[in-house]
Amino acid sequence: MSDLRVPDLNRVLIAGRLTRDPELKYVGANNIPFCRMGLANTRYYKDKTTGDRREDTTFIYVTVWRAQAEFVGSRLRKGRPVLIEGSLTTNEWEDQATGQKKSKTSVTATRVTPLDWEDFSGGNARPAARTESEGPAHEGPREIEEPIPEDDIPF
Repeated sequence: MSDLRVPDLNRVLIAGRLTRDPELKYVGANNIPFCRMGLANTRYYKDKTTGDRREDTTFIYVTVWRAQAEFVGSRLRKGRPVLIEGSLTTNEWEDQATGQKKSKTSVTATRVTPLDWEDFSGGNARPAARTESEGPAHEGPREIEEPIPEDDIPF
């Protein structure tokens, strides 16, 4: 076989919900912030034999460093949907009690993006409904009250 050149690429994009509140901690003499959190990613599919809807959930350990860690630790809570961008990392150690070698593969995130609206009260609630006094919500195209004459349409 010839010399096959394979690029070293280690990038992960995964979306899911936080399984617990992120743990913000500081390490080293410079107090570098890092945050650990758990992510659940659920895949839905139809069973071939019965036709029933099934789900398969994968739980992922995620670590975030520096400014992203402070953002995650202060703004995100259990249950929030997020998009994680990062790379896979494997940690190996020897179990103190049994002497067995163990390993854990996790994601070291470079970016964590919330996938829902932020609730500034600290919970997981949806944005509050607007009242009449706040004015109209600009969430989509506005409704035109009069029909546009066909002569004014440019195509």
